[in-house]
Amino acid sequence: MINYSVFKNFAFKFDPEFIHDVTIRSARALPNISGLFDSLVPDPKYQLKIGELDWCFPVGIAAGFDKNASAINFFDKLSFGAIEVGTVTKQPQVGNDKPRIQRHPKILSVQNAMGFPNQGCEHILKNIQTSKHQNICLGVNIGKNKDTTEAKTPEEYAYLYEKFAPFCQYLAVNISSPNTPGLRGFQKRELLTPILLAIAEKRKVHPKPTFIKIAPDLAEDDLKMICELAKQFSFDGIIATNTTVQHSFGAGGLSGAYIKPMATKIRNKACEYLKEDSKLSVIGVGGIDSYSEIKDFWSRGGGFVQIYTSFIFQGPGILKQFAAEIDNDLKQYQLKNVQELHNHLKNELISTKS
Repeated sequence: MINYSVFKNFAFKFDPEFIHDVTIRSARALPNISGLFDSLVPDPKYQLKIGELDWCFPVGIAAGFDKNASAINFFDKLSFGAIEVGTVTKQPQVGNDKPRIQRHPKILSVQNAMGFPNQGCEHILKNIQTSKHQNICLGVNIGKNKDTTEAKTPEEYAYLYEKFAPFCQYLAVNISSPNTPGLRGFQKRELLTPILLAIAEKRKVHPKPTFIKIAPDLAEDDLKMICELAKQFSFDGIIATNTTVQHSFGAGGLSGAYIKPMATKIRNKACEYLKEDSKLSVIGVGGIDSYSEIKDFWSRGGGFVQIYTSFIFQGPGILKQFAAEIDNDLKQYQLKNVQELHNHLKNELISTKS
């Protein structure tokens, strides 16, 4: 068994992107190396079903970690409930100039200015089709190429939706990365509406749960508008949030503990705006590194949770830690499983609002 802190101390001596790439390549070639870490043992009691999605554990790995869908089997064996691969673009893309990732250990955060580097939709689809995962729920995060014009952007998102919908459990429409010039401008009604309309047409043929991924830097009016559009086009909810540009470290978005206050605020507001529609849910991501945050999110009506930076700093053991605290709550509330726990916390919210 490998002590993750020993691995981390070694890994943090090298360039972040180099170590990340080596890790993903190793995980792809030898997915069973997951057994070297103190990983979570799967158990049906941790299963959570919300809408059409069913996760074997309520916590998944966020987009950006496995950009090319190379290591799905590895994350499956770590007992993550879901993995969101990508961001996937139509054409292969090299991304921004290196170096483009920085660690900030003192604030448990990571800065990335990647710019959607990926091998393109055709290659990534082949990786998905040849993966042999068994339990993990597969999501695909889609985005536009850097040089795609504003006029062509809706068509590109619709193309990617149609390409991946038959081969995954859900899709995420990424309009919130700060590293593709102009992308966050599509969080405005006049630019977002054509994208959602184009995807909605494809969903008539290939219906699949679809979420809109938003930034933590959104104005409240824009957040409310996006939630309204999600309802209007019968999307399944919001993923809140992406990285923030509200920092002084230079180019790129910041993730991790630093963005906890702003990401939490946006998540909670999204839950508030969607609470009247039981068909829509919020997937929480951004700065989450403790079960207490997950529990608070659930108590506000939130759903599934994703992690990224806390996985880098704490390792696979973080899932086991979450599970131990879930077990304590199941015992305290005299409940059998996570489904009952989630419903219990949600019902508490409803009763306090009544």
